[in-house]
Amino acid sequence: MAHETNHDATAALHALLDGAEGCGPAARAARLAQDDELADFLCGVQDEIIGEARRLLAQRAAE
Repeated sequence: MAHETNHDATAALHALLDGAEGCGPAARAARLAQDDELADFLCGVQDEIIGEARRLLAQRAAE
Protein backbone atom coordinates (compact mmCIF):
# COMPACT_ATOMS: atom_id res chain seq x y z
CA MET A 1 0.00 0.00 0.00
CA ALA A 2 1.36 3.42 -0.92
CA HIS A 3 2.47 5.60 2.00
CA GLU A 4 -0.16 8.30 1.39
CA THR A 5 -2.95 5.73 1.03
CA ASN A 6 -1.79 3.98 4.20
CA HIS A 7 -1.75 7.33 6.01
CA ASP A 8 -5.28 8.12 4.79
CA ALA A 9 -6.53 4.71 5.90
CA THR A 10 -4.89 5.12 9.29
CA ALA A 11 -6.42 8.58 9.72
CA ALA A 12 -9.85 7.17 8.82
CA LEU A 13 -9.47 4.39 11.38
CA HIS A 14 -8.48 6.89 14.08
CA ALA A 15 -11.55 8.99 13.21
CA LEU A 16 -13.68 5.86 13.47
CA LEU A 17 -12.24 5.12 16.92
CA ASP A 18 -12.98 8.67 18.01
CA GLY A 19 -16.56 8.29 16.81
CA ALA A 20 -16.97 4.95 18.56
CA GLU A 21 -16.15 6.64 21.85
CA GLY A 22 -19.44 8.52 21.47
CA CYS A 23 -21.33 5.26 21.85
CA GLY A 24 -20.40 5.10 25.55
CA PRO A 25 -22.21 8.27 26.62
CA ALA A 26 -25.11 7.42 24.32
CA ALA A 27 -25.37 3.96 25.89
CA ARG A 28 -25.35 5.48 29.39
CA ALA A 29 -28.10 7.90 28.37
CA ALA A 30 -30.14 5.02 26.97
CA ARG A 31 -29.61 3.05 30.16
CA LEU A 32 -30.78 6.04 32.25
CA ALA A 33 -33.84 6.25 30.00
CA GLN A 34 -34.39 2.55 30.81
CA ASP A 35 -33.91 1.52 27.19
CA ASP A 36 -31.73 -1.50 27.81
CA GLU A 37 -32.12 -2.80 24.28
CA LEU A 38 -30.63 0.38 22.81
CA ALA A 39 -27.92 0.54 25.48
CA ASP A 40 -26.90 -3.06 24.79
CA PHE A 41 -26.86 -2.39 21.04
CA LEU A 42 -24.66 0.69 21.45
CA CYS A 43 -22.23 -1.14 23.73
CA GLY A 44 -22.00 -4.03 21.29
CA VAL A 45 -21.41 -1.75 18.32
CA GLN A 46 -18.76 0.16 20.25
CA ASP A 47 -16.92 -3.03 21.21
CA GLU A 48 -17.08 -4.36 17.66
CA ILE A 49 -15.89 -1.13 16.04
CA ILE A 50 -13.06 -0.62 18.51
CA GLY A 51 -11.86 -4.22 18.22
CA GLU A 52 -11.91 -4.27 14.43
CA ALA A 53 -10.40 -0.79 14.06
CA ARG A 54 -7.54 -1.69 16.40
CA ARG A 55 -6.92 -4.89 14.46
CA LEU A 56 -6.81 -2.97 11.18
CA LEU A 57 -4.50 -0.32 12.66
CA ALA A 58 -2.11 -3.00 13.85
CA GLN A 59 -2.19 -4.62 10.42
CA ARG A 60 -1.38 -1.33 8.70
CA ALA A 61 1.37 -0.49 11.16
CA ALA A 62 3.03 -3.80 10.29
CA GLU A 63 2.97 -3.02 6.53
